[in-house]
Amino acid sequence: MRNYILALAALFMLIYSCANPGYPTGGPKDESVPVVKKSTPPANALNYKEDKVIIEFDEIIKLKDVNQKFVVSPPLKKRPKIEARANKLSVRFDEDEVLQDNATYTLDFADAITDNNEGNALESFVFSFSTGEVVDSFAILGNVWEALDLAPIEGAIVLAHKNLNDTAFTHDIPVRLAKTDNTGHFALRNLSPGEYRVYAIEDGNRNYMFDQPGEHIAWIDTIISPSMEYVEMPDSITPDSVVFREELVYSPNDLKLFMFKEEETEQYSMGEERKDSNTMAFYFNLPLEEFNIEPITETPVTEDWAILEPSSKNDTMFIWITDSALYRRDTLKMAYSYMGLDTLDNPALINDTVRMYHFKLPPQRETRRSKKKKKKVVPTLQMGKSSSGVDVYGSFNFIMPTPIKSFNQEGMQLFEQVDTLMEKRDYTFVQDSAFKRRYSVKTKWTPGAKYTLVIDSASIEDVYGLKCDSIGKQFTVKDLDSYGMILLNIGHGGDEWLIQLLNNSDEIIRQKYVPTSGKLAFQNLNPGAYKIKLVMDKNMNEKWDTGNYELKIQPEQVFYYPGKIDLRATWDHVVEWKLEEFDIYDFVEKNRKPKKREEN
Repeated sequence: MRNYILALAALFMLIYSCANPGYPTGGPKDESVPVVKKSTPPANALNYKEDKVIIEFDEIIKLKDVNQKFVVSPPLKKRPKIEARANKLSVRFDEDEVLQDNATYTLDFADAITDNNEGNALESFVFSFSTGEVVDSFAILGNVWEALDLAPIEGAIVLAHKNLNDTAFTHDIPVRLAKTDNTGHFALRNLSPGEYRVYAIEDGNRNYMFDQPGEHIAWIDTIISPSMEYVEMPDSITPDSVVFREELVYSPNDLKLFMFKEEETEQYSMGEERKDSNTMAFYFNLPLEEFNIEPITETPVTEDWAILEPSSKNDTMFIWITDSALYRRDTLKMAYSYMGLDTLDNPALINDTVRMYHFKLPPQRETRRSKKKKKKVVPTLQMGKSSSGVDVYGSFNFIMPTPIKSFNQEGMQLFEQVDTLMEKRDYTFVQDSAFKRRYSVKTKWTPGAKYTLVIDSASIEDVYGLKCDSIGKQFTVKDLDSYGMILLNIGHGGDEWLIQLLNNSDEIIRQKYVPTSGKLAFQNLNPGAYKIKLVMDKNMNEKWDTGNYELKIQPEQVFYYPGKIDLRATWDHVVEWKLEEFDIYDFVEKNRKPKKREEN
């Protein structure tokens, strides 16, 4: 009996294990993309003039960012309605839209079509049909990059015009268009034979024209004549033979467009504010050529009622109000003027008025106990931001928090620590010519030495009558061993070749023109990561300049050394750079992320 029970139990376990094989593994991940099964009309159909295109796939699909990625060429007046239902994609043209006769239409979805399960994208999907007897089949391919830093531009509209007049870009609708992908690449497809001008634009108002200030643009200077041919390409190589296959190659397939924003010429105000009772700030889009301001009040004010302080870029004007009768008011009505353009685009003073407000919260009521504990503090003038470490060939800089009325230099002394003694040193004292609140102290520094700047009490007085207490500011001069040097050999030079040394934030640390020998050095550099940029500075104004379409001036060309330079202290880092070997495609792929230029 016992053996019978054991046999039944074993049989039960065997049946259970066969009926429950465990959890399914799920199988391999689906990496296939949707495949077109059929369409209405068929791809590259002729004489099709209906208002709807239906494309059927082999699996359920969905659309991702189709409104941003989809373009139709030639452009339509109204955007078609695009829908995905199950495995069908429909594109319905607006009922008022009339398709052009004898035109090849291209529906470019980029990678907006994906499968429903895994989101596998159908890359660069394009569907074409013709309203005439021929499907045009030429193409122009290329890339769009940011002119300043060579970042690839995603979402730029690239236009092809058959009207070769320069004004076509500003007045006419293009015959073909395309949109750049996330590598900046574009393909103008289904072109008819002939000559074209090619442009790119950040189309702010979606009218496919350059008609708005501030739009980013690019263009090719030469007229483009597309062509195509079959070329034999090696397919595989074996020890015994090479197999070739014919491949259709379009030309040109490597156009390079460099996008930029034209420099603004019209001056305008960007706003104003009054953060404190005694200060005001006026912001502008461009550096100021002229600025005047005065209060509108029934009470007379002194001529020196305020001090004007421009920003470092001269595009902001700070106002320090020194008249106490003015800055004690909650509301100030001001009249100001600046140099701008009149209605005929001629230089003229622009006059305006504004009310400036500043309200103080009422102070909290103090108890008797808090009044007794509270110590009376006599306000003094403090030194603002200052240098903590000074370069051997630099200066000790400091900024005062308010404009200074008087600075008694006899009350200021500089000491160097030698062993345990403090020895007095002669120095040069300079007030910044533009930023008046910045001061510099300079002498022949001893590398690695410690210094103390001593300022006697009451030696500095600001415009509000506040005086300084005694100040002692200690700082250290960097040792020569804390620096490195970069030696650059670019092979040969040119008068307009401007080398810029950049930090990781692409800020310019140093710059020099390349001598004829092609060799130059950047000395006394702090350790860190550096980049090297070359600007073809045609006007030799020591900076990169943007382009101008009306004057047909392209932006100044730039190149980058392909790698970063990790400089260490005491190192002399030698950089050999063959400029003719610069590969923009390789550099962009390894060093740049795309910038989006989407339609509004």
